Amino acid sequence: MKNFICILLLAVLAFSCAKQGSLTGGPKDTVPPVMDTLRSSPNYVTRFNGKEIKLTFNEWVVLKEASKEMVISPPIDPVPKVSLKKKTVIVDLGDNPKLRENTTYTINFGAAVRDLHESNAAEDLRFIFSTGAAIDSLKVEGIILDALTNEPVENITVMLYDNLTDSAVVKEKKPYYFSKTDKTGQFSIKNVRSGQFKAIAVDEGPIGNLRWDRPDNERVGFPDSLIMLSDTLQRAALVVAVFKNQGPLKKISANPDRYGVVKIVWSDRPENISFRTALDSLPGFSTRIEYDKDTMMVWYNIPQDTTTAAWWLITGVADTIRIKALSRSNFIARQRVRPLDDSGATPAAGARGGSGGKPGTPAPPKVFPLKTVPHIPGKPYLFRFNSPIVSIDTVKWIVTQDSLLFRNFSVVPDSVSVRALRLTAAWKPGGSLQLTLLPGAVTDLYGVSNVDTFQYQFNLLTEKQLGTLNLTVENTQPGGHYLLEILNGQTKEAEKRFTAASTTTLFQFKEMMPGSFIAKIVIDKNDNGRWDTGSYFEKRQPEVIFVKKLDALRANWELEATISAEKDDGKRKKLN
Repeated sequence: MKNFICILLLAVLAFSCAKQGSLTGGPKDTVPPVMDTLRSSPNYVTRFNGKEIKLTFNEWVVLKEASKEMVISPPIDPVPKVSLKKKTVIVDLGDNPKLRENTTYTINFGAAVRDLHESNAAEDLRFIFSTGAAIDSLKVEGIILDALTNEPVENITVMLYDNLTDSAVVKEKKPYYFSKTDKTGQFSIKNVRSGQFKAIAVDEGPIGNLRWDRPDNERVGFPDSLIMLSDTLQRAALVVAVFKNQGPLKKISANPDRYGVVKIVWSDRPENISFRTALDSLPGFSTRIEYDKDTMMVWYNIPQDTTTAAWWLITGVADTIRIKALSRSNFIARQRVRPLDDSGATPAAGARGGSGGKPGTPAPPKVFPLKTVPHIPGKPYLFRFNSPIVSIDTVKWIVTQDSLLFRNFSVVPDSVSVRALRLTAAWKPGGSLQLTLLPGAVTDLYGVSNVDTFQYQFNLLTEKQLGTLNLTVENTQPGGHYLLEILNGQTKEAEKRFTAASTTTLFQFKEMMPGSFIAKIVIDKNDNGRWDTGSYFEKRQPEVIFVKKLDALRANWELEATISAEKDDGKRKKLN
């Protein structure tokens, strides 16, 4: 009997072993590592004079991008070394750390310390100590915005200096305190001592050197006054806009590699720059100037071949540009005058009109396919060409309506672009006009006329196909200068410059294409009809911009909309 029982038990044991299943491992670990305060260096210690800080955790941890994640404010020079030993993170301050007297230091580890298996980051891991008798508890916080878009900006370095001179931001090796903005554009500098500070925000990118040492490339922002902290004023809240600093106008680059045009890029808008050349006295030498934001195009024509010698273009800001000796005859042989399409490209390959083959071999004349253009009757049509147009032969502009010759039109040069022409006609809503540009319709700066034929059909929209925008600008200052723009993407659909007569102004924009528009208001302080950036050393803030996305404008509809010309904290986190 006993043998039988033993055999039965062995059988049950064997069966249970055969039925084993896979281990599930239990629920996923989502708990971050926690610092063991009893085994770690004491936090919030005063009169600190140590050389090493040890943080021990309740589980095995790893360091991830510690040099990027860890932020020490004020900075310590040299930068402490961070290492890991089992469950302990060690911050080595060096044998002779250069710590300021009576100063509170904050070591923020960010997401650098994580658990071994699930990579959960330790939450709000900060180590704070003071070389003085107390821990400073004052605070500076705020939000950084883009001056152009009024949107929050991430990874902006916000620095505080106890040196109150303007040059501190470029001469001081490190700031007294600093922080970086998060994804919402907000920053917070805690454990600040009492006193006065100069604040500056610099767009250094994710990795910087805590200095504004590239004023031409790094955006900057600053509050209008110094920051004062004390026992009675324990917190400062800032809203600062970063902008491209306006320094002395400088040439950034120049491209003289193509005959007939020099493209010059400047550090700022290059409007009305004077220039002279070594060929000004040459009979027949001619130039045209075109501006587009920070770019200046100098178009030139030399009435003879220049393969034998280079020449120079001297601008009014003491820049000399050497123009290569390029073959005019080869260029003229390949040059084809053509309109640009809406994207700025020629309707066929090759900006100079060549269709392949050996240099100097012209392509045969071509008749381009009909281009259909929906057009608003009350507006002129703008033709943009690939080179400056100097003469027009309207006899070669064949306009027809219902197959009948139509002569009630005019073509004039555009007042802004030397490469553009404006076609104005007695447009009839709901009808259509056909336009054919025959060879010889236009002639450019180089004496080259178009040899290709271009065809257009303008479908003229009716009132029911268009909409009206009634836009009210609120909260304007009487006597203040403003610039109002209506944008469709990057295209400027309408523009109004005005001096406010009251706190509210109504504008009506008729015959607009249906679509989604953005209204933009610029407080044009100097009344020059454009937005101007700021200057740190001149203590000048950028002109304020207000932007609002409007509801979609529908056909045969009047859209009522408003935009405010005063600061709206709706997008900003209130710092009260």
